Amino acid sequence: MQLPQDKPQKKDIPVIEEEDFEDRHNAARRVMAANGIDLLILSGSVNLYYFSGIEVPAKDRLFAMFLPKEGDPFFICPGFEKASVLEKIKYGSGNIRTWEEYEDPFALSASILRSRNLGNKTIGIDEGMPFWYFSRFKKSLPYANFTDANQITNKLRSIKSGKEIALIRRASEISLQVHKIAFSSLFEGMTEHDINRIYHEAHEKLGASNVWGGASFGPASSFVHGTQQTFVLREGMVILADSGGAVDHYTSDISRTITFGSPPEKVRAAWEVARKAQLAGIEAIRPGVTCESVDLAIRKVIEDSGWLPSYKYLRHRAGHGIGLEVHEPPYLVEGNKTPLEENMVVSFDGAIYFEGEFGIRLEDNIRVTEDGCEIFGDQLATSIETPLG
Repeated sequence: MQLPQDKPQKKDIPVIEEEDFEDRHNAARRVMAANGIDLLILSGSVNLYYFSGIEVPAKDRLFAMFLPKEGDPFFICPGFEKASVLEKIKYGSGNIRTWEEYEDPFALSASILRSRNLGNKTIGIDEGMPFWYFSRFKKSLPYANFTDANQITNKLRSIKSGKEIALIRRASEISLQVHKIAFSSLFEGMTEHDINRIYHEAHEKLGASNVWGGASFGPASSFVHGTQQTFVLREGMVILADSGGAVDHYTSDISRTITFGSPPEKVRAAWEVARKAQLAGIEAIRPGVTCESVDLAIRKVIEDSGWLPSYKYLRHRAGHGIGLEVHEPPYLVEGNKTPLEENMVVSFDGAIYFEGEFGIRLEDNIRVTEDGCEIFGDQLATSIETPLG
């Protein structure tokens, strides 16, 4: 394995700054007003990070952000955690209310909301919040009308800002480079553990964090997300590589499929269909097209090639949004009539699986543009021998 020797340059990587969080709050308030929501409660989720820049998992002690339609946001925080929170939070640190171990943080939250005339209003609840949090809020605020905050959070997070797009693009470029490094490091007798280590080390060397994924060999590639079985690389085996890493929390998700040595004819034929399916999805991408249309365009290629029904061979949705999470809205799946919008960023596959034999997946990260799409990294697979353009 030959990893790059120089540390990645960071001077051209955009930074999510205070004004970006302020823009997110103002955008949320506009959507809240349009949907009759007076307050958002965010806790234990990626949405909390999106609006504040702090990651605090949901545990036994409540940490929450309250974003009203009018007025400043505030936080509820365990008293002994305040100093560490102030070190980590990127926006909104001017209004943190603490609670002590002998106090009920949900009752305290309700008291603060009532003092702001929000105790009997419509409150949007973060989908990432544990149910018992919601249950305690509901008990403490019996006159409030609770609703799903997804109509706010999903809408805002699915349309990326210029900085978010740049971060995902950089993460994608890194992952493409890592695929190249990994494929140049193959040897007979290699284990999946060996190649997975390459994926993790190379991503980190190039400046990515939160690295996930790796590669599956032979029959393991027929499992969409791998298997507990382990295989050693031999001549003619399929290698399905699916990996990503994050740049300032914004991640990539890129898949490539090759063979070690010459591909069997069935593998080559399936690979070509997968490539045509991915190209059909790319051709379908543009503003106004529904999410399901992309999924159906990909499936049509598979079925027109004689492999039907398509769900026997492509057993999962064709794609998904990508950003702070590897999988996030919008989801490119039959039945989802959400229209695509400019600056949505999605990842989708041309994929085919033959259970117990092998699987093919070609996946890239793509931005919806004014009249089509931008393919991050611009290295679409062109043949099974040239998986990176």
